[in-house]
Amino acid sequence: MFGWLLAGLLFASAAQGAAPPKAGPGFDSIEAARSDGQAATPPVDGWTPVSLPDAWATRWPGYDGVVWYRLRWSGAAASPPLGLLVEYANMAATFSLNGSLIGGDASLVEPLSRSWNLPRYWVLDAPLLRPGANELLIRVSGIAIFQAGVGPVSLGAPELLRPAYRESLLMRRTLPLLGIGLTLVMGVLYGMLWLLRGSERSYGWFSLFSLLWVLYSLNYVALGPWPFASTEAFQRANHLALVASIVCFFMFALHFCDLARPRLRRATLLVGAAALAALIAVPSRLLEPARDITVLAVLLCYFASCAIIVRHAWVARRLEVAVLAACLMLPVAAGAHDTLIFLEWLPGTRYYVTLSSSATLLGISFALTWRMVKGMRLVEHFNAELQQRVDAATQRLAEGLGRQHEAELVQTRLTERLSLVRDLHDGLGMTLSSHIHTLGNRGAGDHGAALWALKEVNDDLRLIIESSAFDDTDELADRLVPLRHRCTRLLEAAGIACRWQLLRLQGCRLGGKRDLDFLRVLQEALANVLKHSGATQVDVTIEAVGSQLRLSIHDNGNGFAGDAGSQPSGGMGLQNMRLRAARLGGTLDICSGTSGTLLALHCPIEASVPAA
Repeated sequence: MFGWLLAGLLFASAAQGAAPPKAGPGFDSIEAARSDGQAATPPVDGWTPVSLPDAWATRWPGYDGVVWYRLRWSGAAASPPLGLLVEYANMAATFSLNGSLIGGDASLVEPLSRSWNLPRYWVLDAPLLRPGANELLIRVSGIAIFQAGVGPVSLGAPELLRPAYRESLLMRRTLPLLGIGLTLVMGVLYGMLWLLRGSERSYGWFSLFSLLWVLYSLNYVALGPWPFASTEAFQRANHLALVASIVCFFMFALHFCDLARPRLRRATLLVGAAALAALIAVPSRLLEPARDITVLAVLLCYFASCAIIVRHAWVARRLEVAVLAACLMLPVAAGAHDTLIFLEWLPGTRYYVTLSSSATLLGISFALTWRMVKGMRLVEHFNAELQQRVDAATQRLAEGLGRQHEAELVQTRLTERLSLVRDLHDGLGMTLSSHIHTLGNRGAGDHGAALWALKEVNDDLRLIIESSAFDDTDELADRLVPLRHRCTRLLEAAGIACRWQLLRLQGCRLGGKRDLDFLRVLQEALANVLKHSGATQVDVTIEAVGSQLRLSIHDNGNGFAGDAGSQPSGGMGLQNMRLRAARLGGTLDICSGTSGTLLALHCPIEASVPAA
C-alpha cells in the first residue's frame, strides 16, 4: 500500500533522474514513437531511444494516445527457440513479431483494457523468429497521468525465462487475488460481528476499511475498467476507495487504542468527506494535482495511524497490539523497498506491496480476534465463577432448608412431648396424688409399702415430666435444678448430708433423650445411696472438662458386699445405669470398699446446639 502510493507520487522525478536510455539485455536497440490512434502500422519517423521500463509522460507530458515501442535484436546472438517475457504494458497493448501479431488486449480504445498487471510470455521459433535481424513492435494505448508505458522486456532461453514468468504471474496476479479474497472474507466476518455487537466499533471500522480496500485492490487485478465507461472514471473511483479506506483505518486506530477524542474523530470524518467530494468534483485537467495532494494526505493519515498504534503497543505492552504494530511496519519496509526499486537505486522489478498489505490485514485480524478470544475467556471464567457461587448458594440453601426441616421436626416432637406431659400431669399425676393423699390421711399402718411405692412412681413421673418440659436448647444446669432439690430433700430427711458441686456447666448441653438418661443415672445412684449404703454423707460433683462431662458420686457408707475395691455386678438398677451410660456414649465405673462407694460417669458433651 505505502510503496504504490509513494511510487506513484514520485514517478515523474524518478524518471527525470534516471540514467540515459540504453537497450535492454539481449536487444540491439529500443525506441519509442508517438502515433495516430487509428494507425495500424508504426510511424516512419519520430523514433526516440528509450530504456525499459518506460513511462512516456516524462518525455511527452500530458500526451494521451498511442505510442509504439520498437525492440530490435540480431538472430545470431542466440539460437532458437527463444523466450520472450514482457512484465507489463500500461494500459492496453498489442504485440507483433516481424510483422505477425502474437498477442494483445481486447480493447485498444476507451474503455481501455488494463495490461499493467498482466505479464506476457511467448516461446519464439521459426518461422516467426528469423535467423537474422528481428523486430518486436508493442503498440500501447494509454493516458499520461496514469503512467502509460511499457515495463521490462526480457529475451533469453525458455528454460530460464519460464520460471521468471511464473514468479511474475504469482506476484502480479495470484497473490493479489488471494489477498483480495482474504480481505473480503475478513471484512464480511468482522462486519457481521459488528452488526451483532454494535458496541465493538473497532470491528465496524476494520470491516469498512477491509471492504473499501478490496475495492481499491481491484486496481491490481482488473483487466478492464468495468463497470465504468472510461479509464479515468475507473481510476477516480479507485482513488476514492483508497482515501475512504485510509480514513476508516485511522478511525479504527483511534477506537482500537481507546482514544476517546470526539473532536478528533469528527474532524477526521469531515476532512475525509471533503477530500472525497473534491475528488468527485475536480475537473479532468486538475485530476493529476488533486490526486497527488490527496495521496500525500493519505500517506500522512496512514503514518499517523501507524504511529498511534505503535505508541499504544509501547504503552500497553500487550501481545495483540505488539503483533499489530509489527505487521504495520511491514508496509513501511515494503514501501521503502519498492520505492528504491522504482527509482532504480536497487536492482529488480518485484514489488511487495500486495504481500505487505495482506500482512497488515492479518495483523489487524489477529489483534481483533485475540481481543475477542480474551473477552470470551473472561466470560467463560465469569460463568464458571458464577456457577460455583450458584452451587455454593444452592448448597447453603439446601443446608438451610435441611436445618429448617430438622427444626420443624424437633418442634413437632417437642409439641407432642409437651402434649404427652400435660396428659400425664393432668391424668396419671392427679390420680397418684389423690391416692397418696388418701393413704397419707389413713396413716402408715399396713399401707406403708403401698404409700412408699406410690411416692416412688410419683417421683419418677415427675422426673419424666420435668425432663420433657425442657426443649433441646436448655442447658444441663437448668434441668438439674428440680432433681437436685428433690433428691437433697429426700436424702436429708433420711439423715444423709448431700453436698453438690456444679463446675463449668455454663452452655453445657446433652440434647434429646441423653438428658433423661443422664438424670436417670444420677437419680438411680442417689436412690441406691438412700436405700442401701447406710451412709451419713454423699458428695455429688458434676463437671464439664473440655468436651467431656464427668459425674462423680461418693458416699461414706458400707459399700457393696465383697472385696474392697471390687466392681459390683449389681442387680437390675446397676444394669440399667450401665445401659444408659452406653447410650450416652460414655463409661460407668463403680468402686466400692470400706470407705464407701464411688460412682464415676464420663460422657461426651453435645458439640453444637440444635437450631430452634
